[in-house]
Amino acid sequence: MVEGRASRIAALVAALLVALLPALAQAHDARPLAVTLTERPGEIYFARLTVPPSVAYDNQPALTWPKGCQAVEIPGGSELPASADRQLEHCPGGLRGRRIAVHYAIYNPSLATLFRLETTRGEAITQLLPPEKLTWDIPLQPTPFDVAGDYVRLGVAHIWSGIDHLLFVAGLLLLAGTLRRVLLAVTGFTLAHSVTLALSALDVVRLPEAPVEAAIALSILFVAREVAWPHPEGLAARNPILVSSSFGLLHGFGFASALRAVGLPRGELATALLSFNVGVELGQLSFIAAVLALMWLVHGVRHESLRLNFVLAGRPRLYAGYVLGVPAAFWFIQRMVPVFA
Repeated sequence: MVEGRASRIAALVAALLVALLPALAQAHDARPLAVTLTERPGEIYFARLTVPPSVAYDNQPALTWPKGCQAVEIPGGSELPASADRQLEHCPGGLRGRRIAVHYAIYNPSLATLFRLETTRGEAITQLLPPEKLTWDIPLQPTPFDVAGDYVRLGVAHIWSGIDHLLFVAGLLLLAGTLRRVLLAVTGFTLAHSVTLALSALDVVRLPEAPVEAAIALSILFVAREVAWPHPEGLAARNPILVSSSFGLLHGFGFASALRAVGLPRGELATALLSFNVGVELGQLSFIAAVLALMWLVHGVRHESLRLNFVLAGRPRLYAGYVLGVPAAFWFIQRMVPVFA
């Protein structure tokens, strides 16, 4: 009976994945709208909007500047329209302590907005706004706690928008087999990706993004293969901690690419880096808790449910492998195209 319930749930999840394949194709394109404001001498501000591909062409965002700001002609070209992704404004008195907003042409697509103000003194003020909030009250002087909170939220948002990373973690849970091995595998993954995240974000080690993203998809495909067709003598079955740690080094480079796109404030470098990593871990742990709750809901909370390999066995486990492997194979092919372009 348990296997029948698990089979139905696995089949339902597989059907949902097929239905959501166009969205899954974007994997990390659920990133927030990024608005970068760069201060120049003379109270001039250059604004650049990085719009995710998920935003429709006829629903592009634009900025609403504080009262008194006036558009300035960009040197070497004509004045850009207000809807352009690059704008130059003169704001007497500066932007600190004032309000700036973003608005969409038709409707709010429910994306978070990441604002970043870079000052002439090399400081950076950032804030991640939830989807329902489109206005930013720029602080006069942010505290380290403000920076920490913003980057924790950014880390959580990144991990929950990174479907590929979440599928890899789900595969680790299935491979681990017991709660003890799950904790060890997740700890190994955490420590490993923390190292490469820091090294890459600080430009100590830098790898090209396209091959890294393709390799991340391949790591999910490897885990999916081990889940669907487990082998008692296989590396993943014998030592899931080694597998999780090895691939954790790879996934850390993927996390770092997102962090580099946002940038790190020079004055609060360590705080921002640590906070982003904490946010990634909080997002990851909340996902693990949700997956374990679902697995125990399917199996029933009994003493043997502490051994997670009892939850999915036989045909349901095969289904779970395909649920992980189908989008991973698609992502791998998709991400290899830029490598050879």
